[in-house]
Amino acid sequence: MRRFTVLYILLFAAWSVNSTASAQDARQRQAAAEAYDRGTAAYLEGSYGEAAQWFETANRMAPAAPALMQAIRAHEHAENHTRAGTLALELQGTYATESQATDYAKNVLATTAPKLLLIQVTCDEDCKLDVDGKLQEYLAFFDTPGHAHVLTATFETGSKTTKVVGDAGQTRDVKFEAPPPPPTPAIDFSADASQSKDGMTAGRPLPPLVTWIAAGVTGAVLGATIISAVDMYNGVPEYKRAAAASKGCTSQSSNCTELSRKAQDELDKGQSRELRTNILIGATAFAAVSTGVIALFLTDWSSHDASGNNETLGLRVEPRPGGLATTLEGRF
Repeated sequence: MRRFTVLYILLFAAWSVNSTASAQDARQRQAAAEAYDRGTAAYLEGSYGEAAQWFETANRMAPAAPALMQAIRAHEHAENHTRAGTLALELQGTYATESQATDYAKNVLATTAPKLLLIQVTCDEDCKLDVDGKLQEYLAFFDTPGHAHVLTATFETGSKTTKVVGDAGQTRDVKFEAPPPPPTPAIDFSADASQSKDGMTAGRPLPPLVTWIAAGVTGAVLGATIISAVDMYNGVPEYKRAAAASKGCTSQSSNCTELSRKAQDELDKGQSRELRTNILIGATAFAAVSTGVIALFLTDWSSHDASGNNETLGLRVEPRPGGLATTLEGRF
């Protein structure tokens, strides 16, 4: 078996000047030689179909005319004339400057071409070809005449399919044009802005009316806080006068006792006003924070009509017996 491997390596070296195998590394060339070795063994045993596959494998690993020629011979012995003719086309095109290869290809084609249909495919962009459900690695190939063959070219942008029918000895030229890429969908920025604005608040449980009520409560508490603070500061001068009078009293008369009691009363009143004001300040802060949370996180502002018409709250005046009735209506 080793002699066949050595033979292929020698043949490969002889053809390497004009072949792409010179760019292959030593390991790949060794693998190709082993495939060629197996093909030779199968050929000698009469397993021509298997031999053809091994020779084609060797050619794919390290392209060389000897492997391709041996694959053609094996296919001819296996009576697979369509494949033999296709490989002869490839041999003729790839090694056009090598007389031995071109002469051999011409002899094979002279016998094969009149019996088969030649199909030549061109693609305006890089494509992969599928023929009758099987991958076809060559764009020029032979197939059986008298039958409709389905050709599919696949591009990056999509696929195109056609049918080809022809008689023996005829040539059919097929051209595929890549389908255009799908159009880029137009982006409606105004719609996106509207959806994003509404989408930020849609699905929240509270209508805008609740926010306005909370804001009103906050305003009322703030007003009470201001009034309480003013009242607290208004009592300071009176307390200072009573405290000064009490401290200035030098006797233990009833008058001094009365002044001391009055100072204490003013102090108690001032502390009570201060406590009340502090409570109202805390209530105001709590109401303001609660109103902000309700407005930002709990209110569905998308339910509010953008035109300014809010049907959530309505005022209606109706005639009633004895006069007019005013009705405030709310909808949640």
